[in-house]
Amino acid sequence: MLTWIELNKQNLLHNIQQFKNIAPQSAIWPVVKSNAYGHGIKEIVEILDKDKNTTGFMVVNLDEALELSKYTNKNILVLSYFDRAEDNLSLAADKNISLPVCSLECVDYLDSLNKNFLVNIKIDTGTSRLGFLVEECEQAIKYIQNKKNLSINSIYTHYAESESANLDFTKQQFELFDNIASKYPEIKKHSVCSAAAISMPEAQADMIRLGISLYGLWPSQETKDRNSIDLKPVLSWKTKIIQIKNLKAGQTIGYNRTYKCKQDCKVAILPLGYYEGYSRSLSNKSQVIIKNKKYSIRGNICMNLIMIELPQDTDIKVGEVVGLLGKQGDQEISAEELAKLSGTINYEVVTKINFNLPRVIV
Repeated sequence: MLTWIELNKQNLLHNIQQFKNIAPQSAIWPVVKSNAYGHGIKEIVEILDKDKNTTGFMVVNLDEALELSKYTNKNILVLSYFDRAEDNLSLAADKNISLPVCSLECVDYLDSLNKNFLVNIKIDTGTSRLGFLVEECEQAIKYIQNKKNLSINSIYTHYAESESANLDFTKQQFELFDNIASKYPEIKKHSVCSAAAISMPEAQADMIRLGISLYGLWPSQETKDRNSIDLKPVLSWKTKIIQIKNLKAGQTIGYNRTYKCKQDCKVAILPLGYYEGYSRSLSNKSQVIIKNKKYSIRGNICMNLIMIELPQDTDIKVGEVVGLLGKQGDQEISAEELAKLSGTINYEVVTKINFNLPRVIV
């Protein structure tokens, strides 16, 4: 195993407990979409399925839900969309996988299949993505309540900027949502993600959709600055050196020769690149950790190889473990650090990690 992901079980359980502490009245539903935010859906669910704080799991689509059903008997809620292949929908009905509905046309289609479906009514309160418009909601709820094959599992919405310092728009969205949901006390309601659960405790309601912070990552610096909980990153990404060679001052490294050695040095070759999910935009910018010290990436990151500059007098050898992300000894490289260097967000850093890399629970 040359390149792999390590998942810290205790940190994962610590993070979910942090949210149970601030929302003891709410059911915690881990969001494991997009391969559990790149962490590995099978391994994450293996840990959480036995945890007392996990009520059920949420995913983005029906294909993910059917895959997830291989690993858990807990309830599964699809947040966004599904393919209308009848075979898959029949499986959803049989497995009590609850589906999102965002239009009356979708409602009619599900009802026409003559299967019993649990549905979740998505309300668009201002994010302008999926969902019924606010003015359509009461009519839609009554319409669905009269469908013989459909049972309403929950009503929900999604906030546009609950991770921001200014929560005015989020509070407007919550008020719109609550004005509708409060008329149906018999129906479960949920609107908070990780950020909103921290910043707007009044919105926690029946269920919390615990996404990015389940994995020990902050939705934003503004959310972190509220300092109400303690999060511990779950993921570490590691590889091993496969070759070391000597280079002279003036020699260049990699495609397009974007780095010229300033002095005699050694270069270590790592067996991964942008195919494995390490962004090419980090070329000549980021560092790695070897034996508790940081060393710089040199040259353009290749599809399957990365080059690291080492001093000539190093005692580092082929086979040495290299930290790409996470802690190693006293050193740490965070997802936020890599995100800043590559001009993106921590969500993208972890979700881009290749699905096929082995995940190991530690």
